[in-house]
Amino acid sequence: MKKLRRGFDAWGHYLLALLCAGVILLSAAWTREQRSGEIAGHQALSDQSQRLSQITPPPIKEVYCRPTDGDVLRPFSKEPVCFPDLRLWSVHPAVDFSANEGEKVYAICAGTVISCGNGCVRLRHENGLESLYRGLMKINVSPGQAVKKGAVLGLAGLRVPYEGEGHICIALFENGIPVPFEVE
Repeated sequence: MKKLRRGFDAWGHYLLALLCAGVILLSAAWTREQRSGEIAGHQALSDQSQRLSQITPPPIKEVYCRPTDGDVLRPFSKEPVCFPDLRLWSVHPAVDFSANEGEKVYAICAGTVISCGNGCVRLRHENGLESLYRGLMKINVSPGQAVKKGAVLGLAGLRVPYEGEGHICIALFENGIPVPFEVE
């Protein structure tokens, strides 16, 4: 034991320096790996934004009916925006309107109900576009039903998946590609 202690006294500072250098190297490698993960995440968002900007046609010139009495909370965006509930940034190829529970949700233009259920209604419009309404707690239409511009589709109040409560989310599609739109 004394021999071990004498050896540690003689060589201990070298051992301690070697241990510190190892910790520093491991920390540097870990930090580099984390940083490359962040860079890859930012690159993925940039790539997603770039792809959306390449495929998204210019805004449709038609002005649509307001789907609720509420304000626009989150506009259509080809650039990443914050989704606090998910703690992430992503593009937002839709428009969010504030809507209290039980508030009426209106069709932005005339069309035919393609599908409905699980808090969503999808309409096909005469101009070849389709719209998707999410966040409805009660749906007042059924598949195949024709609806006029401003017709009540249902009542707001269901949590919009990945986005949260207190609003409805509406996306407009042309040939399956999200397009921006304006409301009155």
